[in-house]
Amino acid sequence: MMWILKSSIPGFRTMDAAAALRATAGFGLAGTMFSNLTDLSPSLDPGELKAVRALAGDLGLDIGTSIDWINPLTERGRSNAAFGDGDLAAGLARLIRAAAEIGIHDIFFMVGKIEDRFDPAVPWPDQLDAVAAMIATLSPVLRDCGTRLLLKTHEEITSFEVARLVERVGADVLGVALDPVNVLCRVEDPVAATARLAPYVAQVHIDDAVLRFEEGGMRRFLCPLGEGVIDWASILALVPDARRLLEFHSGQFAMPVFDPVWRRAQPDLTLDEYASVLSAAATLPRDFQPSDQANSTGRLTPALQVVQSWLQ
Repeated sequence: MMWILKSSIPGFRTMDAAAALRATAGFGLAGTMFSNLTDLSPSLDPGELKAVRALAGDLGLDIGTSIDWINPLTERGRSNAAFGDGDLAAGLARLIRAAAEIGIHDIFFMVGKIEDRFDPAVPWPDQLDAVAAMIATLSPVLRDCGTRLLLKTHEEITSFEVARLVERVGADVLGVALDPVNVLCRVEDPVAATARLAPYVAQVHIDDAVLRFEEGGMRRFLCPLGEGVIDWASILALVPDARRLLEFHSGQFAMPVFDPVWRRAQPDLTLDEYASVLSAAATLPRDFQPSDQANSTGRLTPALQVVQSWLQ
């Protein structure tokens, strides 16, 4: 069954957790994914968290959460330290335990953003090492809670890097939240990336995108589900048991794919997938006009129609 990320619900900015759950039920979906447990209770109050879980049960829904960022080497990645009185590991452990108390045992996260990958002051390999070390530190808590973190294929990280991190820290504590529109930003074929990660994928983020050539390279634009380059039939066949999550993105990321310096900074880039992604951009009609990228939640209605067709 299909879930939805709270931030993909129209009007989400003014919604509390209860309103988001009621909206999810109205769409006929199976669960609501929140960006952080603070969406349920800003203070992580156990009573408030349990009340949201109870309401979800009354509505026939499930709930889940992200833990935002895990990256000890960036300010963004240290945001959860506030829950541990300035200690990031303690803050993350508190969030993990609080989620487990209300039955949430898969928690997804991101390492960073594109600017983090290319930050000359903090080498990207060092950031990945720090993330691996932090997850290793959290492993006893994760195992004690029966919880697994899910590393999202965000726009800054390659599927190869994701797989290496899982293999490094152990698949019992780290799985994958596969987001196919994002692997395009690393010039990876979404189906090939899915095949690489399939043994570890527990969650799939559903959206669609097109690629358009522009001066200096190409750019990713988001589009209504079913109108883009993502081969959803092939992807879902590779990970049939993964949770499906509607997430409507908004980033219009540019990739300077013809710049040899940029390409050399992508050590996992393969010729076959480079050709596949560029071919997808070459097939875009010349008169293509992107929809309003700022109105990402406007893609919900067509997405629900496509999702319903998948169930028939």
